[in-house]
Order: sequence, then C-alpha cells, then structure tokens
Amino acid sequence: MKKVLLIALFLFTTLVTFGQNIADGVIKNAQTNKPIPYVNIGILNKDKGTVSNENGEFTIEIPNEFINDTIKISSIGYESRIFIANEFIKTLKENKNITLTEKVIELNEVVVSNKKLKEKTLGNKTKSRMMRGGFRNAELGNELGIKIKIKKSPTYINKFHANLTSNTGEKMKFRLNFYSIEKGLPKEKLINQNIIFSIDSKEGEFTLDLSKYNLVIEEDFYLTMELIENEGNKESEVFFSAGLLGNATVTRLTSQAEWEKLGSIGIGFSLSSEY
Repeated sequence: MKKVLLIALFLFTTLVTFGQNIADGVIKNAQTNKPIPYVNIGILNKDKGTVSNENGEFTIEIPNEFINDTIKISSIGYESRIFIANEFIKTLKENKNITLTEKVIELNEVVVSNKKLKEKTLGNKTKSRMMRGGFRNAELGNELGIKIKIKKSPTYINKFHANLTSNTGEKMKFRLNFYSIEKGLPKEKLINQNIIFSIDSKEGEFTLDLSKYNLVIEEDFYLTMELIENEGNKESEVFFSAGLLGNATVTRLTSQAEWEKLGSIGIGFSLSSEY
C-alpha cells in the first residue's frame, strides 16, 4: 500500500512539474546592448507575469494551459514586444537575450507663464487604521491605485503621499505609475521615465518628492504603485490606510494581468499639485 501511495505521489509531482514551462532570459536595449531594468513581462490578461531585475534578468513560469496565449514585454521608453507563449519559450532556448527598441518620444510644448498657481491635493487623504490595503506575499508586478480627477488642465504634480499602517518590506522596491483611462480602467502609461523608490518608514505618513520629474498632466488619470523588487522575506508586507469614501481602488496581481476594481474601498494615495 505504501509503494502504491509513493508511486501516486511521484506521478502527481511529475504531472505538476510537466504542467509548467520555465522561461528565463535577459531584456536588453537593442541599440546599446545594455540590460534594461524593471521590465514588465507577462501573459496578457492572465495572472502570470513578472518584472526583470536591475540587471534585466527574469524568470517566468508559463503553465501549459497558457501555451498559446500572448506574452507582452513592455518598459517605459521602449516599444513593446508581443510573442505567442510557445514561440517565446523556443526563442529563449536559442538565445537568452530579448531586445527592446527605444521609443521616439515627442515632448509637449512648454508654455512659460508668470500666473500665480493654485495648490490642490488630489486623491484619497485617509489616515484610517481601521481599513487598509497594500502588498503581502505579492508577485512582482502586483499593482494597485486609484483614479485621480484633476481640477484644471494643465496640472503640475509635486508630491506623492500615503499613510503607512505597517511595513516589514525592508528590501522591497516600488514604481509609481501614471495611466490614461479607457472604459474606466488604466490603459497606457503617461510618463516617459521610471519613478522608483523604497519605503524606509515603518508607519505614519510617507511622502515622495516628485518635483524633479516635471510631471504635467492634462486629463484625469490613474495613479498606481507597483511592486518591482523583493529580495527579502517573501512574506513581507507593506500596508497603507484605506477608506470607504473617495476614489475606489483598482488592482492587478502581476505584470500584464487584467485590471479589477475593488468595490468601494479606496487606498489612501494622494498628490500635491498646482494648476
């Protein structure tokens, strides 16, 4: 009986292993051949994805059920690439390097004015400890945020604010993203530079100075925070205040996954702005 049980367990383990395809490689700049850090790689609209590390290296598990699905590779400042999953696996077996081409970006005209600007805080300003939301046992590319409605165009973004309820993620890194809106959900990234940061505070107010990025927004948008690195304990967590009033939270579990709205609960993200 024990032999039968051991054989059954071996067959089960083998089937699980064979049900997964492990693909690994390096994302590089097609022009310079240098690695591109923190690239999003994932199966489009599925909860299977990852983010490359600071050296452009990545590993992704592709279940057999998704073998004919689409894999998207995207990074700020580069043209995205699309693969069918089985072709992606074959490509990486032949060559571990995947290249991305730099995107030609047209800069908007800057209008200089001596008009005195008005200050406005945008988003959810809650500091509640009764409700919270954030990252726990999260996959790389896990992302959450809220819709931001601007008062007037153009709006200048100066600072990002959130209130920490707990933080054990000492080796976590995040990226702040700004998205256009389509059908009520995030669509395309609006800025052409990475805003990458870590959070050292254990609790209380967290503020990130954004003035050096010269962020100018002309329409309503989604503001999100994305987990891009976690070299510490995978059970680490970072949680922020949330509330029932304000803009509802959107989230996706990993890179290129489908966005979802989380009812009426709003994560406590806000921005200092001028218009």
